[in-house]
Amino acid sequence: MRAGAAWITLARPATGNRLDAGMLAALVDACAAAEDAAAARVVVLAARGPAFCAGLPAACPWPPAAWPDGVGAVAALTKPVVAAIQGAATGWGFALALACDLRIAARGAVFRLPGAAAGGLRGGGVTARLRRMVGAARALELALLGTPVAATEALDGGLVREVVSRRRLPAAVGAVVRMLAARGPLALRFAKEAVVKALDLPLAEGMRLEQDLYVLLQTTEDRREGVRAFLERRRPRFDAH
Repeated sequence: MRAGAAWITLARPATGNRLDAGMLAALVDACAAAEDAAAARVVVLAARGPAFCAGLPAACPWPPAAWPDGVGAVAALTKPVVAAIQGAATGWGFALALACDLRIAARGAVFRLPGAAAGGLRGGGVTARLRRMVGAARALELALLGTPVAATEALDGGLVREVVSRRRLPAAVGAVVRMLAARGPLALRFAKEAVVKALDLPLAEGMRLEQDLYVLLQTTEDRREGVRAFLERRRPRFDAH
């Protein structure tokens, strides 16, 4: 735990941080612990070594049904999730990066989706999330051609929030974490819920959900503290939830 953030680090650099059964199980457990940690308002997903995540094991085109769903566990977190992407995110590793809410990349990072080129198909929600983030035309280009996306191109396309040198990556992630941790935890949670759930709702229902969450937020101590802080001209002091 650092400054209101729970850090989850992929720490098998010798394998490229590949998502085998053990890694996925550890990821599920780490997500559960982060969700339950009252002091953690933000979750950071980082990695060690030259690769962020090389995807599934080389001889595994698709995870067996018995393997835990680590990518889904990251996507299901109700707290904001920031990915610190220091190297290549390939296949299911790309899916893992997209399961996070905000992505900050080092300049040498690259995103790869080599499924079709290798006679296969990548999963983990990568094609569905890509389509939602960059549109159908760009998602089709990446899925069909497997063209690598450099960090700067990912920034231009909206896939990452910021691109910095690898040396500055921890500081850049820390700055975003501090901004998020200073905000009301319930407001962050409701904002994430409104955006994510609206992806699968018609516009009118998405707007209704937005209004319902707004009304619910007005009944919380977070909202009352925000109003008090504004009137007293001070920084709000939000309790952990």
